[in-house]
Amino acid sequence: MSRILLSLSLATVLCGCGVSGKQKFPSSTKDYALADAMHYDHAIIDALRETVSGSINRLKPTTDEAIDNTKLGEALQFEYEVNADNAEHYEQLRTSLKKQGYLLFKSEENFGTTPDKFAVLKSKDQFDIVKFRATTGANYNISNDSIMLKLHEWYEQQPFEITGADADWVEVHLLRLTAPASLSFANEVAAFCPDLTEQGTETVENLAAEMLQTRRLFLWWD
Repeated sequence: MSRILLSLSLATVLCGCGVSGKQKFPSSTKDYALADAMHYDHAIIDALRETVSGSINRLKPTTDEAIDNTKLGEALQFEYEVNADNAEHYEQLRTSLKKQGYLLFKSEENFGTTPDKFAVLKSKDQFDIVKFRATTGANYNISNDSIMLKLHEWYEQQPFEITGADADWVEVHLLRLTAPASLSFANEVAAFCPDLTEQGTETVENLAAEMLQTRRLFLWWD
């Protein structure tokens, strides 16, 4: 029954993106074998194949002796680029997968040099993305636990959705940040992630303005 419901939910997204409702890039036997090995539903593969033409591979949790993330299992990873033409579909797919217990997120940011990579993790807890990627601020002696605690604290103040993470960065989409609260929040963010102002916006005021405009917060620790 759960597989039928998942297929129907994802089909709603896919039918809105293709004229014929057929997969643009048909799923292969290899794709399904990978899903079976990871205990992922075939409908996840079918949904991804609507836009993903290249290889879909297995992504293991980032290894760190101080982080017990092996219980999260493995994720699916693939190359992709979100742009103005496909951003709406990407968000529809991310939302649909989330409802079914799967998290779609950016797993590797390559800044235009090569295609970015994205991943799908079987979890209902968005903070598992940061744990799975074992994100740390090593140059500032900031552990994964510290980042997780800070993100949970900020989430209570300014709700967000985690949209990406890797070894030394986290990306979130801010859901309800207001102008009156933006400056105090920017001060907290800059204190925890100095690179944002020291190598980026230069001032806390600029950081606050940027967050209000883009609704995006990209934390990194070089």
